[in-house]
Amino acid sequence: ASACSSGAESASKVGDIGAANCDVVFSALPSCKIVENVFDELMDGASTSSNERSTVYVDCSTVAPSISRTIHESVAKAGHSHMDAPVSGGVKGATDGTLTFMVGSDLPSLERATPYLDRMGKAAIHCGGSGTGSATKLCNNLALAAQMAGICEAMNLGEALGVDPIVLADVMNASTAKCWSCEVDNPHPEVAAVRGMTPASKNYVGGFASKLMLKDVGLAVDAAQDEGVAVPIGASTKELYRLIEKRGFGEKDFGILLQFLRGL
Repeated sequence: ASACSSGAESASKVGDIGAANCDVVFSALPSCKIVENVFDELMDGASTSSNERSTVYVDCSTVAPSISRTIHESVAKAGHSHMDAPVSGGVKGATDGTLTFMVGSDLPSLERATPYLDRMGKAAIHCGGSGTGSATKLCNNLALAAQMAGICEAMNLGEALGVDPIVLADVMNASTAKCWSCEVDNPHPEVAAVRGMTPASKNYVGGFASKLMLKDVGLAVDAAQDEGVAVPIGASTKELYRLIEKRGFGEKDFGILLQFLRGL
């Protein structure tokens, strides 16, 4: 509604977007199946478009690389272009316009989409051809999940040993343990409150949902199995987030892992 009040036009169904003669269409969806269904409808609509210039479809969803490549092929058959361009930066990055886009596409498509990407983020990194953006995002989040698990274990142990969590976080952020999960999205509520971080200071509301981290790590582990690559730490963090979702905390930020380790 707020977008429409600013001049945007609404569509009654997904196919209408495909038929709307848009230069660039962005999508950001929560699962592989939903992405597949949406692009099926978009291409149905695109088949009725009278646009003489092709549309660039920029999918910012985090999906399996194989899904990105399949969609790329179907979009190309319809005479249009497709980019897999998942993002990193979280809610704060989206709010501040500092997201990083990991792009899998041909260079001409990226050039057409760049003015829009520049409005939303600080960087659009070309990772290669179709599917490489999605692959890069899965690798990033595989590492991020393990990173958060390590920070949660360290914060939990430090407090049990009598170290002030704020002091511990400050030392880690000035030492070799410094990372995004400690410095920007510290999972300890006291650290988050003092340093102005969210969502740990707000009962883990907002941020990156644990169920989405479970999905991303699951996709990464599946891809690793397909390629015969060992990811034992990734498999362990996947199981941790599976248990968190089973406990009913899937909507909470993935830093809720700290409370899970405490027996939440």
